[in-house]
Amino acid sequence: MIQSKMHTAIPVLLSLDTPATVQFYTSKLGFACRYHQSGGRAILVRDDIELHFTACPEQRLVDWSCCRIAVTGVDALYEEYSRQGVIHPTNPHGKPHDTDYGTREFGVVDCHGVLLTFYERKTNAR
Repeated sequence: MIQSKMHTAIPVLLSLDTPATVQFYTSKLGFACRYHQSGGRAILVRDDIELHFTACPEQRLVDWSCCRIAVTGVDALYEEYSRQGVIHPTNPHGKPHDTDYGTREFGVVDCHGVLLTFYERKTNAR
């Protein structure tokens, strides 16, 4: 019997303005736009990551939209995004930091307030 195994999760994040979101992710975060429906949905990709966005007119809901993205080379990605000026403004560490739960990570807030946490699992963590 074949065992089931989950491979990938694709978050659907909220956007106040999908054209502005597409512009931000392509110009600041290095994503490419694979699909954009005027005024509604967008699919953005970088490497093996795919993010879906859907329009939402309520800032309070967008503020709760977030996701965690596993990466290789978290420090190099931090340097890239630091040059773009998109690092989370309240990052208490000011740079990638090691967590108690076995990751090294930092946050980015997009143009509408969506939080993206980029993390790399430490080699001795499970």
